[in-house]
Amino acid sequence: MKSALSLLGERQQSLLTALLHHRKGLTVEELSSLLTISRNAVNQHLTHLGSSGFIQSALQESTGGRPGRVYTLTPNGLELFQRRYSFLAKLLLSWIDKNMGEHELDTCLTELGKEMASGLEHRLTQHTSRSDKLQEAITIMSELGYDTEIYRLSENQAEIVANNCVFQELAQQHHEFCKLDISFLTHLLKADIEHTECIVRNGKYCRFRITSPDEPQS
Repeated sequence: MKSALSLLGERQQSLLTALLHHRKGLTVEELSSLLTISRNAVNQHLTHLGSSGFIQSALQESTGGRPGRVYTLTPNGLELFQRRYSFLAKLLLSWIDKNMGEHELDTCLTELGKEMASGLEHRLTQHTSRSDKLQEAITIMSELGYDTEIYRLSENQAEIVANNCVFQELAQQHHEFCKLDISFLTHLLKADIEHTECIVRNGKYCRFRITSPDEPQS
């Protein structure tokens, strides 16, 4: 599968790479000089990349003349550059395999899922309805790389269906890795989670059935 960065034009990739190497930002003039293209061409690329959410601009501190704009990568722009999370995770799991047993790995993944949720659960507390909380959870999962949909099964039961597994290669080697997803959703939604279908166990999707506790009567 091609990366999002590779789908962009060569000049736009070069511009984004230049901003990656100059994290404090660059002006149109500086980008024009680095890329050896005209200021007009730089502005066209900046407009396109800005509308895609990959770059942002701010007024440069004045040095006596007319203040200009400096351009930097947004968090989404930074994510275009692939990181070696999978490689590092494999190294970590290899070390765990040698130094921990299955129970310790389960405990580790469960705690990691809990910590992930604790850093994000404030986003759900901003919503009052169960439906809005579920929708916010889907938004969070999308930001984490999941392609998900949600289905209402009953008043207090719903199902999250993921078309992909962000840990697929790892989970195929270590099925215990699914406990990270389950723990994350359990603590994020404050609900019981049943993993009813799993991609790495020959399922077509990953399905998580959510049973929320009854809301207190007012």
